[in-house]
Amino acid sequence: MNMKPNVEILKEPKGFIKGIELVITIFAFATVAGFIGHAEFKLNCIGVSDTRKVSVDFYYPFSEMKVYVSDNKAGCRNDTEIESHTMELKYKSEAEYIVFTGVVSMLFVIVALVYYTFFEDRAKEATSTDVGYFSFPVLDFVFTVVLVIFWFTSSIAWAAALSGLKDATSETTLFDTVAPCKAQGCQSFNGARYGSATVAVVFGFLNFFVWGGNLWFLFKETPWHSPRTSGKGGESVPQEPPRQDIPSAPEI
Repeated sequence: MNMKPNVEILKEPKGFIKGIELVITIFAFATVAGFIGHAEFKLNCIGVSDTRKVSVDFYYPFSEMKVYVSDNKAGCRNDTEIESHTMELKYKSEAEYIVFTGVVSMLFVIVALVYYTFFEDRAKEATSTDVGYFSFPVLDFVFTVVLVIFWFTSSIAWAAALSGLKDATSETTLFDTVAPCKAQGCQSFNGARYGSATVAVVFGFLNFFVWGGNLWFLFKETPWHSPRTSGKGGESVPQEPPRQDIPSAPEI
């Protein structure tokens, strides 16, 4: 059995674009799944001119955030000891949606690259017709259409969730919702950085455009663009042009 890879496929549009899709897909979902947000501020002590450090951590899937207050009894000896708090976040579904889209896209690209590299030539040799309606190129085209829709909707969802996440972890919101801050007051806020989370939005829409642009190259491989041929060895049989009757010359 000859399993020699056809690396030349990586130079063709359908193979080359698949490689680009693999890279930007990994960037898109990894920057969401690997994001860790951290904010810090100081809680005023009661009765003394001292503060306690407060840390806020939140991460994928963004269903909650942890609020930790450092133990500083010497500075806040009149203050009641404060345990860590868990506060709810409501962005789990949006984060899981774009990660799910990214993981499914990555797995499909790998399967497609393996097929085109190792099995496409053998499949062409084994069939006596050209691309059929149940062939892998058709599956590739249809599944890519679905993923284009997924990338568009998941990118919009994550962009909206990121905006809400920034608001939920902002100075104003935390100072108004963290119970000790409402009772004692907080100051010196140092907010989280959202660079990688913003990159996920950019790569999400980039995936939408790249996967959408690839549809044309995939469509050219389907029978909807290239009509089926018949004949031995998959060669097209030329059709004779329709016969036209030549009018006879008039009798003299």
